[in-house]
Amino acid sequence: MIYKREEFFEEQPEDQKFPVKQVEQITSLDGSVKKFVGRVTLGIQTPMGVTSLPVSFEIEAASVQEAFAKFSQRAETEVEAAKAELQDELTEMRRRSQSRIVTPGDLPPDMGNLGKLKL
Repeated sequence: MIYKREEFFEEQPEDQKFPVKQVEQITSLDGSVKKFVGRVTLGIQTPMGVTSLPVSFEIEAASVQEAFAKFSQRAETEVEAAKAELQDELTEMRRRSQSRIVTPGDLPPDMGNLGKLKL
């Protein structure tokens, strides 16, 4: 099936959580299928600066106006899920790095001779 995509934006500077809302309407060419996808971008602080994390989610709606009306509620749920998933990934990465076995090949070149006796 072939689809067309239209993008819609709503700006509400007074909305602290989602000042810019983006909704895509995806419609089949014959008009039988219509879907709405919301998008937000989170700014995540990392040691290397702020990184953008895109979050997309489907919105059950019959019209663009209804999709925007339901946007904040769906976005809140999906943002929390994305944060939890990111936290789980970071915890797993930390666990793996702490339990990793270090071999001589993993050491920097100047530390490769630590276990050898020198006379």
